[in-house]
Amino acid sequence: MAPGSIQLGGGSKLDSKHMIGRKILGRYKIVERLGGGGMGVVWRANDLVLDRHVALKVLRPEMSEDDDFVQRFRREAKAAASLSHPNVVSIYDVGEDQGLHFIVMELVEGETLRDKLNREGRLDPAEALDIAAQICRGLAHAHNNQIIHRDIKPQNILLTDLGHAKVADFGIARALGRASTTSTDVVVGSVSYLSPEQARNGKVSARSDLYSLGVVLYEMITGKLPFTGDTPVAVALQHVEARVPSVREAVPDIHEEIEKLITKALAKDPSERFQSAEEMLQAIRRCRSALLYRTEPEFSAKGDEAMGRRSRRKQSSSTAVKLLIAFILVGLAIGGYAIYSFYQWMAVPIVEVPDIVGMPHIQAQAALREKGLVPRLSAEKYDKNFPAGTVISQSPLGGEKVKVGREIYYTLSKGEEYVEVPDVRRLTLREAQLELENHQLQLGNVDQISDPTVPKDHVISQNPREGTSVSIGTRVDLVVSKGAEPETAIVPDLLGLTEAQAAAVLADNLLDLGEVTGAPSQAPTGTVIAQIPQAGEEVPVRTKVDITVSMGTQGGVHSHTLKIEVPDKGRPVHVRLTVTDLDGESVRHNRNEAPGDTLTISFQYKGEFAIIKVYFDGELADQRRIVP
Repeated sequence: MAPGSIQLGGGSKLDSKHMIGRKILGRYKIVERLGGGGMGVVWRANDLVLDRHVALKVLRPEMSEDDDFVQRFRREAKAAASLSHPNVVSIYDVGEDQGLHFIVMELVEGETLRDKLNREGRLDPAEALDIAAQICRGLAHAHNNQIIHRDIKPQNILLTDLGHAKVADFGIARALGRASTTSTDVVVGSVSYLSPEQARNGKVSARSDLYSLGVVLYEMITGKLPFTGDTPVAVALQHVEARVPSVREAVPDIHEEIEKLITKALAKDPSERFQSAEEMLQAIRRCRSALLYRTEPEFSAKGDEAMGRRSRRKQSSSTAVKLLIAFILVGLAIGGYAIYSFYQWMAVPIVEVPDIVGMPHIQAQAALREKGLVPRLSAEKYDKNFPAGTVISQSPLGGEKVKVGREIYYTLSKGEEYVEVPDVRRLTLREAQLELENHQLQLGNVDQISDPTVPKDHVISQNPREGTSVSIGTRVDLVVSKGAEPETAIVPDLLGLTEAQAAAVLADNLLDLGEVTGAPSQAPTGTVIAQIPQAGEEVPVRTKVDITVSMGTQGGVHSHTLKIEVPDKGRPVHVRLTVTDLDGESVRHNRNEAPGDTLTISFQYKGEFAIIKVYFDGELADQRRIVP
């Protein structure tokens, strides 16, 4: 196997040679490899339906073999797909195609924060705070949707060419509504950015993400990590036990507010950290303001110049008081309206969402309207597990409690999807396989025959034929050319082989099995003891090679009845039957018969088996071995 390639089930590989040009689900055409991580490989792909570039992450084969992980992968990806925020990488689709499990994501042109830190070292405090604020906004949106990231680190922060930050890779996140935030999970996340509770394998909450963000901010400000060690365990222990190194010791001129911000974010006890991303975002804004309005000590002024400055300050203070009063009055008005709206919203009745999955479209709409809910068709897609016109999925789910008037989104089945078989004749076998995969079909059986009109390794014919409408995943059998057949062949040595083995070896050498006779021999019964032509002779291809097989030296007498269908040639046919056993070859029937008759001939033979031959008008029509 080539270095860096990954073998998949069915013989395909997750490398550039086998992936570039492939169409996933017939929609996402892979263009180039972008990178890879522990969970999967990321490709740039073109969405042929919406005509846009996307990032497509394919799960590694070793992950795909774990059914539990695949289910968790799909569940978490769908949860993350509910996020829609400028500071979160959007997930467009999740699915499976011929054993490849994948996520389709927003393609972010730019670099990772890791790349930037490797290039620049520490960042300017103002720039670091700006990036941290954007990460905070993305986390706030995720946390409000009950999703914890669990692996905030520079590698998972994407920076666009315009400087916008986006949080990526919610692949190991868990939806809080499906797994309790107080559950004890396995340690997930990169150890350098791990919260103490994750290192202790303890309770994980949204505050764990804020700790990791604190580590990222520490690294952006100082250019180094707060905790390092020779082993991951050593680093994890420091997160749990060691005092956080002073930011001011690494950067003496850092503003005091920034040091306070990082110190609070890195508190060992989650209750002493920021309790929400919104709270941390407010602290970051205060730090940015402190940097923006940072002043130097003023020198004393005398005379009229000092009096003028005091006068201007007095006028400025008076204006500020007026503005403050105005803001307070506006705030009170907005607050009053908000309270009124809140009580109006609370007065709406709550109902249980009916489970409409599997219902016909009209019935599903009626069930929702009966509860005072608003049906909204979000998409239609093919699904062989649901008849056309029935509901595949819904959001919110059946059984959830919502307010009357809530919109319920659902996806409708278009039934099983059919595709048209492409014409792959005259393509190479590899090109044909790729073309079939691009049409969501599978390569079936491949037979090889000689054909002087079709180049070697090119497809001669296919089944089903091109243009046939078939189900997705149908296997297409191919016949592939071995090129022109040679004019001569060397006769192989058949001695010691069984009759079946001899026939197979002859076929591989472009020769045919001729007449089979038997003779008493000490050689194992049924093995070849003689052949004509002899081994090593050069003969024309398709030459018949006659063999003699051993019939052993002893055996009892056995009876056999044979039925022979006389061909209808419109005239009498001469039928001859010979039987070869331990006593040699003997003729058991030899006369003209009426065309179309069925002959029943009974005879006896001696030995463990016998060889019978049937001739019509002197030509061998059938030969076979019979056993008791």
